Amino acid sequence: MNNILTGGHLEEVELKQQLHLLQQQVEAVASLLEDTKLSLVSRIDLVGLEVEVLRQFLRHAHADFPRRYPILREEVVREVDPEWTETPAETKPESPTKKFLNQEWGL
Repeated sequence: MNNILTGGHLEEVELKQQLHLLQQQVEAVASLLEDTKLSLVSRIDLVGLEVEVLRQFLRHAHADFPRRYPILREEVVREVDPEWTETPAETKPESPTKKFLNQEWGL
């Protein structure tokens, strides 16, 4: 009977040690994830800053940039990410941009 109690106690100690190791691993992974998230947010902020610098530069360098940007953006979004385009069930009245494209370039 003593062996059963001792054996049970050793198993309990081993399980507690394994649980403790698992907790440490989970905490390490959580810390790494938080660091990665902060790094990604920081990099996204830098990209946003660079985009704003380019936008302001283009506004100064090309007077018609503010007028042409929405058209170019819509075109790029359609080419790069076709999922952003509307499905026929979601179509809305023709937008001013589409009217402009039709008038200017016959699209």
